[in-house]
Amino acid sequence: MGDFANIAQLTGVDAVKLIAMIVKAASTARMHKKNCRQFAMHLKLIGNLLEQLKISELKRYPETREPLEQLEDALRRSYMLVNSCQDRSYLYLLAMGWNIVYQFRKAQNEIDRYLRLVPLITLVDNARVR
Repeated sequence: MGDFANIAQLTGVDAVKLIAMIVKAASTARMHKKNCRQFAMHLKLIGNLLEQLKISELKRYPETREPLEQLEDALRRSYMLVNSCQDRSYLYLLAMGWNIVYQFRKAQNEIDRYLRLVPLITLVDNARVR
């Protein structure tokens, strides 16, 4: 229930801000530091690029809103994953070690899947503007 409440608190936070939050949380992770930091470095590159796209403007239109909201949902879950590396006990993280590595890989694959749609989103937006 606690994780659900935290995800609900992140509703309305855009992708760029979520990435900044993930990067900050990764820098203070106590467990799985290497995984957290590699994940955060990957997302930081993405965040810098997404910032240039003016996502808030793209979210005004239904055809471009849905994939961007799904990306933000994936980032919210990713924040919770990185944040769990701070809050959990050492024994829990030791027992769940490989599962957490798998969760990082799964989160990165999900985020990358939505990012592959960004060129199409920008094409749709360009066509709409014309």
